[in-house]
Amino acid sequence: MVTPVQTNGSETAARDALSVPGVRPTPRQAWETMLRFSGPTPAEQAAMRQTVDVLFQRGYELVVNTYEHLQRTPETAEVLGWQTGAESAHLAERRRFFTIWLARTISLDLGADFAQYLFRAGQIHGGHGPRHIETPAMWVTGSIGLVLGAFAGFIQSAHDDVRVVAPALSGWNKYLLAQLNQMHLGYATAADLDRGSHPIVIRAYAMVRHEWGQPGLTARFSPGDQVVDVLRKLLDYAPRLREIMFDVGWESEDSDRDLWLRVKPVYLLRPGWRVQLNGKNLTFHGGFRQPLREGDTLDLFSPGR
Repeated sequence: MVTPVQTNGSETAARDALSVPGVRPTPRQAWETMLRFSGPTPAEQAAMRQTVDVLFQRGYELVVNTYEHLQRTPETAEVLGWQTGAESAHLAERRRFFTIWLARTISLDLGADFAQYLFRAGQIHGGHGPRHIETPAMWVTGSIGLVLGAFAGFIQSAHDDVRVVAPALSGWNKYLLAQLNQMHLGYATAADLDRGSHPIVIRAYAMVRHEWGQPGLTARFSPGDQVVDVLRKLLDYAPRLREIMFDVGWESEDSDRDLWLRVKPVYLLRPGWRVQLNGKNLTFHGGFRQPLREGDTLDLFSPGR
């Protein structure tokens, strides 16, 4: 729900106390913006589809060669813990993950669900996967470069018509770079969640837990941070919580650069939904600008008991 911000003084103060400004775009918004800005054109997509068959045929080769390259490169072998060779179960997991991603990529998936998948892949590379292995962002970028190089070689080996090869390679380049941007967004939200000197446990209950699909997580904060700072990290990391607990409002923003009225989104806690700091409902105990201290906990509740 979108809520216009037109209130009197007391309503504005109450709204601000339970608002979270400065939240990043959702994965879907970021994906759609990037595709609109530099996504493959219809003509490039048509050429890309003409190369799908060769990419499909050589997909297994790409998967195997990629992980052999990661094992041979000392830096990436160290990241994965493969200095003395890849552990078979771990290698199988990585290959399955890569194969699923490759299948969706070759099918030219442009949907919002794939945007979320790529966002989550970025978080996994940021150390938020089942094995908690953090892969530095430079190796994620480099891996996309490896895939682009492999695509180029496969396509040129099967097509000699520049009218197909050139637009297809242009389109795959744009598409994979849009994917990279999406993964970097997820990576950044994981890094933000882990940034700080003190941990804070965030627990979800009732409908929040059911709709979010997990019982909670642990974030980190620094001295001087407020509840709103942790909630901003949380809404960036778990955008599903915005849909569950918050409405979108809009605040005007004065600009010295031009005469245009600028607006920016702010997330407003819905009536009846609760964020509790150490058991106290912040709707009635100072709002989200409460300072955080070591040992604090946050609880998220839906309306009702």
